[in-house]
Amino acid sequence: MSGKGATIYGKFAIVTALTVVVLVGALLATVREAKAIPAWARKYNADCSMCHYPVVPRLNSFGHQFRRAGYRTPDEFNKEQDVSKVGDFFSVRARARFGYENKEGGIERSEFTLNDVTLFYAGAITKNFSAFVEPEFKSDGKLELVGQLQGVFGSSDRYVSIRAGQMHPFQRAGFGGFDRPTGISTNPLHSTTLTTTAFKGGGTSFSFATDQKGIEVAYVQGRSRLLAQVLNGLDLDAKGTATKGDIDPMKDYLVAYEHILDDIASGFTLFYYNGSLRGTISGVPGRPRFDYSRFGINVNKIFPVGFGFFELQGGFIRSYDNVPVQRGTDVEGNAFYVESQQVLKDTWLTFFERYALIEQDVARKNTRRQDFTLGAVMPVQTWLRAAAEYTYSDNRAETVPGTALTGTSAQSALLELMANW
Repeated sequence: MSGKGATIYGKFAIVTALTVVVLVGALLATVREAKAIPAWARKYNADCSMCHYPVVPRLNSFGHQFRRAGYRTPDEFNKEQDVSKVGDFFSVRARARFGYENKEGGIERSEFTLNDVTLFYAGAITKNFSAFVEPEFKSDGKLELVGQLQGVFGSSDRYVSIRAGQMHPFQRAGFGGFDRPTGISTNPLHSTTLTTTAFKGGGTSFSFATDQKGIEVAYVQGRSRLLAQVLNGLDLDAKGTATKGDIDPMKDYLVAYEHILDDIASGFTLFYYNGSLRGTISGVPGRPRFDYSRFGINVNKIFPVGFGFFELQGGFIRSYDNVPVQRGTDVEGNAFYVESQQVLKDTWLTFFERYALIEQDVARKNTRRQDFTLGAVMPVQTWLRAAAEYTYSDNRAETVPGTALTGTSAQSALLELMANW
């Protein structure tokens, strides 16, 4: 088969697979169970929709407030907790995927994977304290661990929260677009590196989705939350979770303000992040210091319409990298994304479309990256959801291994089944 024919066949196969997943989800929707399976549903004898919109794992407004309060409802503030029912604290998630990738200058590939199996222990354990532990076993055999303790002091409408441990600092724990995604992948503004500053052969490698060790202090009043975090920052391997990777006294700082706008899940977040790290430069003594900052806004608004709900979501991030003179010049960049979602209320079948642009102010070609994403997701049973996602990337600002290409196009597709118990 010719290269052009293979490309057409590959695209046709992706579209066909996406269509099959959506149709199967629609056919199975009528057999959904009445009760949810994971820990919160067991504890409160409630359906998943009590905390989630439109599908697990994304949260609605009540779910966000429940998490902010250390997994307490308003009636549970300043009350002792019953920890004898282990099933109210433990749950399990497994995600199986089929992935396809075709990158310009690279090798077309596809594979089936058991992407991860994750255990969760979470809940209020005393009158004022809560725990969250999340060991995740990846398909490559690695173990990723998130664990934290949280103290909550005050009343249900006004309180102070202190959270410390190895945690999701912001992405997956925030609001207005910083929650877990509706589909499979996190938008690239939050999940990828936004600049190409040279650091140990790569970029600054910071992203909002990087887990880190640190402490957070937050003040919550009604639907508003003001928070500040002090974090260890990244180590030489661009990770924030290494046991002995923080070999200098520098810390990273995050401040943010979040506000919930309605009872569905609309809201916005204003944020500023300032970080530092020390890199290695061949032939230069010592370890030069890199400073970087990110600030911007995320916002989403959900509109009830005749067929269900329509949502608009978007965000903007401004990047600054202060680069040592031995390495080059400072870097500035802009990035934004916009996403729309359509939710069918009878089946909760959700379609989403996302456009993301990452533009870097650097002296090289092809550093403007555009991602176009289409997808669909649907609860099949209360414990199972199906999702499909396709992304076309134009001019990815990265080097393709084994080639001289630094600006390439790529297409990828993911099919996923997520089970929760």
